[in-house]
Amino acid sequence: MLRGLSAVALGSVLPAHAAAADFRMAYFETYSPLSFVDQGALRGILVDVLETVLVGRLGIPTRHEGFPWPRAQRLVEAGERDAICTIATPERLAYAEAISEPVVSVPTCIFVRADNPRADEFARARNLAELQAMKPTVVSYGANGWAKARLKDFDVTGGGDFNSSIKMLIARRADIMIENVLTMSYLLARTPGGDSIRLLRNRMDQAEFQLLISKKSPFLERRADIDRALHQYKATPAYASVFQTYGMPLLT
Repeated sequence: MLRGLSAVALGSVLPAHAAAADFRMAYFETYSPLSFVDQGALRGILVDVLETVLVGRLGIPTRHEGFPWPRAQRLVEAGERDAICTIATPERLAYAEAISEPVVSVPTCIFVRADNPRADEFARARNLAELQAMKPTVVSYGANGWAKARLKDFDVTGGGDFNSSIKMLIARRADIMIENVLTMSYLLARTPGGDSIRLLRNRMDQAEFQLLISKKSPFLERRADIDRALHQYKATPAYASVFQTYGMPLLT
């Protein structure tokens, strides 16, 4: 695999009807640095790790494609794509089965404008229940399955897509955003005004990005193989080097 430019760049020129034996991955196309389109090629930590595990270690021909996040999930639910890589919520587990070993694990924390007068108050919350009792306004994006499952009792404002949600937080249209540290840190460093946002270190959850294979996929029978190969790969220095390619540390 070419470091920083996965085999996806080549896969993107495959015919529209890939071979029946291909493992067809659907990704969130604007979720840097985990999965995103860059100059017509799909890149990202999830893409690179799964390319190495599925193709490099298991020899499974794999096609990686990026979509708007709601569409990616619908394609897997309908069996038109084999898998997504995301947090395993009850809604998603109704149509897909999760590989036990997470592809990426990263803390989920609170992000707030540094000049928000309640920032120190939010920093004292030890869990989501304590945070909810403080009644902050929260911004999220429409297809955030984790937020739908875990933030039901919060005052949540939909920010459209992920990037729009970040801009709403910067523009003071909500008190906080609760997100995984990896994607938020990466995008805040590349978004105008992102330096106005403060990361609070009180961990609210752990985001486990797991491979979710459609119950309609013929690749369900390879779950044990994929789980074992992923576990073995994560124990190698090459796994951490994928994060370094995108300028990010391996967070735990």
